[in-house]
Amino acid sequence: MLALLLPACGAADDAGTTATTSTHATTTTASTSGSSTPATPSTTATKKKKKNVVAWILGLGPGAPDGPPEFTAYRELQELHCTTVFARVGELDEPARTLYTGAAHACLAATKGESDRWPRAAAALQQVAGKTGELNCMDVAALALLDRLVTLHAKHPGGTFQLAAKGKSKAPPCPAIDAIAPDQGVEEETVVRMTGKHLGADVVADVTVIDSLGKSLDVVDLDHVDGALEFRMPVAPSIDASATVCIVVWAEPDWVADGAEFTYESETTGPPAPITCPPPRQD
Repeated sequence: MLALLLPACGAADDAGTTATTSTHATTTTASTSGSSTPATPSTTATKKKKKNVVAWILGLGPGAPDGPPEFTAYRELQELHCTTVFARVGELDEPARTLYTGAAHACLAATKGESDRWPRAAAALQQVAGKTGELNCMDVAALALLDRLVTLHAKHPGGTFQLAAKGKSKAPPCPAIDAIAPDQGVEEETVVRMTGKHLGADVVADVTVIDSLGKSLDVVDLDHVDGALEFRMPVAPSIDASATVCIVVWAEPDWVADGAEFTYESETTGPPAPITCPPPRQD
């Protein structure tokens, strides 16, 4: 996991996130839940003004599969390349274009102190907030990032942001495989149950099997059961391919989110062999 710190863009998780402001006599510490507690008045004239501390770790690290253009914009935010995001938004459709433009403005405002960008970030948030049905799972995480930054700035307009050494956040609500059972079996007879995160019909576009030669086959009788996926494996690959294949989960709109290896017990395939799973993106 790449140890980059950014404002938390997962689901509401305020642990370790504080915002502070100070006056001449009293310092008030405000939690992101909205409560506040007066602290002991300061009597030291040289005491430094405390900062708004926002810890943000975007959940996709190196090794995560390639995705749609939004993925690149998301990665730039992850690496704090705020300005570079503007060069990426031209590849996006609306409302993602407005979303990532606003996130880039907020990123520069928070990390570089460019306060004139806050109104543009807030305007973008207002435009996109009601369009979550048009966003993919990664966009939803970027929207949460934008919302959190704009909200904290609105609560503490005189504060500054500081990258914290530690913080908690959640990964984007994109499909992720924890396990498949079984992970080997015969062709067209093996029923596989896949467990993981965000495997619902609203984020999973498809499940396919890709062999070592790059040939793709759809799984059979795909069904969503209690947060998991169940399906039957398709026919085994040809003798020219490895007995080991990759079961790929595709996220909306159409990109490889995760993969898990399965090995056929078949005399019609080559022997098991290491494969790249999930496979690299083909443009």
